[in-house]
Amino acid sequence: MEFDLVILGAGSGGYEAGLYAYRRGMKVAFVELSPETVGGSCLNRGCIPSKYMRHGAYLLEKLSKGEKYGILFDGLKLDPQKLAESRDKVVNTIRENFKKFAEKLGIRIFYGRGILKDPNTVYVEGEEREIRAKFILLATGSSCTSLGNLKPDGKRIFNTDQIWGLKDFPKRMLIVGGGAVGVEFAYIYRMYGVDVVVVEIMDRLLPYPSIPEESSRYLARKLKRLGVDVRLKTHILSYSEEEGLKVNLSDGSVVEVDCILLGIGRKPNTEGIGLEEVGVEKDGKGFVKVNEYCQTSIKTIYACGDITSPLMLAHKAMYEGKVAVSHMLGNGDWRRNENLIPKVIYSAYEIASVGLTEDQAEDEGYDYRVGVVSFMSNPKAMDDGEDEGFVRLVVDDHTGKILGCHILGPHAGELLHQVIHLMKAGMGVDSLAKAVFSHPSLSESIIQSAMEVYYGPMTWIRKG
Repeated sequence: MEFDLVILGAGSGGYEAGLYAYRRGMKVAFVELSPETVGGSCLNRGCIPSKYMRHGAYLLEKLSKGEKYGILFDGLKLDPQKLAESRDKVVNTIRENFKKFAEKLGIRIFYGRGILKDPNTVYVEGEEREIRAKFILLATGSSCTSLGNLKPDGKRIFNTDQIWGLKDFPKRMLIVGGGAVGVEFAYIYRMYGVDVVVVEIMDRLLPYPSIPEESSRYLARKLKRLGVDVRLKTHILSYSEEEGLKVNLSDGSVVEVDCILLGIGRKPNTEGIGLEEVGVEKDGKGFVKVNEYCQTSIKTIYACGDITSPLMLAHKAMYEGKVAVSHMLGNGDWRRNENLIPKVIYSAYEIASVGLTEDQAEDEGYDYRVGVVSFMSNPKAMDDGEDEGFVRLVVDDHTGKILGCHILGPHAGELLHQVIHLMKAGMGVDSLAKAVFSHPSLSESIIQSAMEVYYGPMTWIRKG
């Protein structure tokens, strides 16, 4: 069978690339492992179900503030079975809608493992057929990693693919890893009444260069305030199984928990799909090497998403998929640029970042200025009872170019996009400082942070 484009993987990146290619007039086909895995990790075992549960946790926190708004609750009942049922219904609905939509458009989905046979041929293991195409896009995603002797069994030790089988809330949970996944689940399970212990081997939560240390400190303080036991510079030494799990930690303590969740990262799915045989180059960590157009070392084969770099985000995969398809069609003006990829973490706060932090700007030799505004003075945040957090802009002192933006607080992930568009368009901080946003709104804090840079910081003089 002949196609313009065959995509290995119908997850976030493959799905978006396929629809974009269809819009551009290409004849498209997907190769996906099974009908149950359409949508990839994000839909089935990642961002969609976790954000559903996180919204429930957020509602519970909002309800706890109801008295301030004259709303009194007489008792509150939690139903983990109903939570799982409703969450899974959303996932299933999205997955089935995509399959129906693809069928309506005439986009074929072949089920089985896709294996490269040559630069223009894919063998579908399962359907036992070969498919030929002008171009191939690799969008095979990633898988969970394990840690030492902590082998996930889906019973007491879970990875983030298995945790969805946990239908009842445990009494106590140990989460290994204080990264994006660990702090998200820590917030979720704590708000649903679970005693949570988080261990992180580094000296702060969210130990990423792209996340300001201030964001890590804010989050650690709030998680502790909510009752999460945060242990930094700590790791598991050993554990034993009795009625539950008895875990020996490197800080000398012993914790007893019902289960352990491993939130320690993922690895690219680049094994067993014929890359070596065809000549597609990988780096030392197993990621596919791509150029600025997401093209691999074989000119007819492209790659997107989790297999191209450690920045494993669904929207990065979607973006790269469209960059790849655009280049296949002869357009070279759309280039891969991870510096403009937003990073959003959903925990006790929303934490959103794009571009450079102050430390990164300094390392790259910029003379920079910083505008910081707290949500404490934002009327809308005060009305909503969510006045913790800040907007932080990093700006080139000479050109006014916006180098980065970091927001912690209510709806940070949505607010960040207002700055990303300016950065992509090459517009400076002056455009933002002179903009008009509605009042009262959270967005006003973005303008105010820009004014702090462009017009100078506001000075408050205490008299007497």
